[in-house]
Amino acid sequence: MRGWLVRQKGAAEFVTDLREPVLVDESMIVQVEAAAANFADRLLIDGKHQIRPTRPFTAGLEVAGTVVESSTDRYPVGSRVMGLVEPGLGSWAERCRCRPHNVVGIPHGVDAVTALAIHLNAETVWLGLHHRARIAAGEVVLVHAAAGGIGTMAVQLAAAAGANVFATCSAGKAEVPLRLGATAVVDNRAANWHRQIAAHAPGGVDIVVDPVGGNLFERSLKLLRFEGRLITLGFASGEVPSMPANYALVKNLSLIGVFWEPYAAHHPELVERAAREIFALHAEGRIDPCVTVVDDISNAVDRVNDVAAGATVGKTVLVWQ
Repeated sequence: MRGWLVRQKGAAEFVTDLREPVLVDESMIVQVEAAAANFADRLLIDGKHQIRPTRPFTAGLEVAGTVVESSTDRYPVGSRVMGLVEPGLGSWAERCRCRPHNVVGIPHGVDAVTALAIHLNAETVWLGLHHRARIAAGEVVLVHAAAGGIGTMAVQLAAAAGANVFATCSAGKAEVPLRLGATAVVDNRAANWHRQIAAHAPGGVDIVVDPVGGNLFERSLKLLRFEGRLITLGFASGEVPSMPANYALVKNLSLIGVFWEPYAAHHPELVERAAREIFALHAEGRIDPCVTVVDDISNAVDRVNDVAAGATVGKTVLVWQ
């Protein structure tokens, strides 16, 4: 079997003799039709992700494909699924292993590339905006890294909820969030980006969606108005910030962390609801998958390095060509 093997921290190699995944209790083998090149995949290879499988392992965290073997009634052979792989038996290969609580069915008529591009990012954002932050029409939402995989979904879902959306990203990518529904976009590399956002939203911001952390997180706290909510979805900056408790107290702020996998395990009904609502919006033409790169899985490391360097917009998808 072909795929990417990680034998040592920081390095992955493309091999043709990967060990085939085998069924265990309540699992399925998925024929990979599409995999993701996410920043999280780079962290996994580097040993910096919260998931740390024992080396050697097969890289790749996210998959869309068809079940070819199954020991679970929930997804029999022939089911089309999208979601997370079992750690170490990854999607950067021809086949991977998944557990039923970590996948959902691909809606009828949706291709694997589109399913992969929308699924995990959009559902994570939906859980943050709707389930946790209780977004309401007319609220002001600030989305950081708004041209990335998470950010493009956040802009669209906030706009679909009737919010007034402002965004930050590098200046060369500003047209992306504008096209997706942002009112204004600010260069997040500018020293005064927070003052520019404050000028656009003089009354303050109700919700911040932040997959970056670091300086963006810290300055976003000052932009939040009374009862503002900051949704943290990751730390692409490499800096994990903290929130002063006294600041939260004075302004009655909420810090909301959202990680998809525990929701899939503890509240699968919420994940399934998110998927239904998101793909209904897609069917109406209101969610663009924002797939900007589709490449062969044999080029996965090059593509994930592009993502980690901030050289891409939207979602980078890997397929077997």
